[in-house]
Amino acid sequence: MTPRRDTPGTRARRALLVDLLLAAGLAALALWFAAGLGVVGAFALPVLLIGLLWVAAERLVDRIRVRRA
Repeated sequence: MTPRRDTPGTRARRALLVDLLLAAGLAALALWFAAGLGVVGAFALPVLLIGLLWVAAERLVDRIRVRRA
């Protein structure tokens, strides 16, 4: 068999196809990570806010106790 010669157009189309497949894979991976982070964030944000309010309430109670003592 004789070696097949690729034209510049064929190489460009092949490179474009590889780039498109890699971009689609990276986009899918980014969406997968972003969706996971969104779920974690949806649970973490209320827990963080409740924790900060708890700490603030404890400090406020301590300040009130120190003033009365």
